[in-house]
Amino acid sequence: MSWRSWGGFAPYVSKAQKMRRSEKARAALLKKKGVAIEPVVVNGREIARTWWGKAWNQNLERYADYDNRLPRGRSYVRDGSVLDLKIAANKISALVSGSRPKPYEISIAIKPLDKKVEHALMEKSRTSLDSMQALLSGEFPAELKESFIEKETGLFPSPREIKFACSCPDWASMCKHVAAALYGTAVRLDEKPELFFILRGIKMDDFVGKMVKRESEKMLKKAKAKSARVIEAKDEEISKLFGIAMEGPKVSGNKTETVATASPAGKAGRLVKQQLGRSTRTPNRQNK
Repeated sequence: MSWRSWGGFAPYVSKAQKMRRSEKARAALLKKKGVAIEPVVVNGREIARTWWGKAWNQNLERYADYDNRLPRGRSYVRDGSVLDLKIAANKISALVSGSRPKPYEISIAIKPLDKKVEHALMEKSRTSLDSMQALLSGEFPAELKESFIEKETGLFPSPREIKFACSCPDWASMCKHVAAALYGTAVRLDEKPELFFILRGIKMDDFVGKMVKRESEKMLKKAKAKSARVIEAKDEEISKLFGIAMEGPKVSGNKTETVATASPAGKAGRLVKQQLGRSTRTPNRQNK
């Protein structure tokens, strides 16, 4: 009769044994055709290193709902037990190795960020964030960080916004495999912080205001410079063709005109001069 039948505790498994078990399970998955896995690898003692990864873990650890199971999850993710973890819109899916030969399948659903909360945070961030790089690297003002991590009104999900399921026989509300997947998510956010915005259903570029304005101004300046170069090039071509000198823009009231003066270039030049003279006289007749 197994320890499960008695409702007892699982036999102790050392860290080295867990790591060997995880490596074996990972190798078996890699042999399967058509299976693309993305293992979670923790280097060193710290699970998360960047602001986004640390903030994700901080958010999990402050809720009493998760107190009992999170420590086991930390152990599992450090041992390489999270064989695969993928983040999509409002969903985390993972494979975690355990006491059985077949990895456990985990599904975690995250509700999209409430639109009112998103709008309020967007307004705050637009005045403080000046680049997408600053947003992704977590290099932004402390007051904005506090707003992002605030309970109920921040970016990070509360327990009521998280639902999960695991194929393991553990009856607990959160098993250690789910906890491992949640910690594995922090590692993913270290690697690709933009996944957080995909997970919560947020348009990342909506959070950056100054950058958009600055980039728009740059594009406008480039467009104006390009237009000026095109005008100059055309003026030069006209000068060569008809033998007239284009003096450049002349401002008259609210209008800008290009003034032409004839040079001794023969009949073509005289004809153009005559045409220019007529075009400038015609509006006067119409006005009368």
